[in-house]
Amino acid sequence: MTCASLNESWAGGDWLKENLKIAEVLWVNSQESRVKPSSCSLEAGASLIETLQAIVLRPIPFQDGGLVVSFLTEHGERKAGIAKGAKKPSAKWVSAFEPLSLVRVGFFGKEQADLRRITRCELQHSPLTLGHLECNLVMACLADLFDRVAKEGVEDERLFRLLSACGRALKDHPERALNILAYAEHWLLHCMGLLPHPRVCGACGNATAPIVMLSEERGWRCAECTPMDPADALPTGVREHLRTLRTCSAEDAPETTHQAARTCTELLRSRLMKELGGELRSYEVMRRMVV
Repeated sequence: MTCASLNESWAGGDWLKENLKIAEVLWVNSQESRVKPSSCSLEAGASLIETLQAIVLRPIPFQDGGLVVSFLTEHGERKAGIAKGAKKPSAKWVSAFEPLSLVRVGFFGKEQADLRRITRCELQHSPLTLGHLECNLVMACLADLFDRVAKEGVEDERLFRLLSACGRALKDHPERALNILAYAEHWLLHCMGLLPHPRVCGACGNATAPIVMLSEERGWRCAECTPMDPADALPTGVREHLRTLRTCSAEDAPETTHQAARTCTELLRSRLMKELGGELRSYEVMRRMVV
């Protein structure tokens, strides 16, 4: 290009317009290159940070002073994570991993990972009562139960509400711990779809006759349609006890000392343990230590 033609194109503004177009194309390409890798990494399962309200279930010792901790999240799902160095004296969050503690917990890792790293765990409430053996044993039983019943990837907010209510009740009324445990077992069976309503007999529909047995096929059976030896039948008052359990709060869980309540508690507990594959270790300990 001659000096004359260069001067003409500069004067006409052609050179400037061409360079502006080139700059615009380069900027668009740079923005696309910045967006594409991030979208691809998310599709491939990028690491995420998730913060939830949850209840501690079981802390299990792990290598190098760490813990593998299972939680029941606010959505009723079981999640587990690794807390590195949680058992070291300098760790800030040791007390937050007591069973049944209500915490604000943060997880870091891939969304579909079985175990993610715990980045934070802030204690909000603990039902732990120092010096009250019975209450602490019941806390261990509840943590064990919900750790077995709750499932990863399956949300059931009723589980979180039930365990939260039981934790608050234990803190306010530790002397009623066994009543609260029986209350939780009853509602767990209901949440699992294993406990029919005691309003009517499952065989004949009678709503007034005494309940004499619990059948896996037909539910509660009454004396009108199921003749039984009085020694083998459930005691009078079982229907009323079940109605109380269904209508009261965890704080007002009925006593389990009278015959009908005691028999009903043993029956429901046996049904629950059968569904879970046998008596849990925490229940064995409680049975040996609580007379």
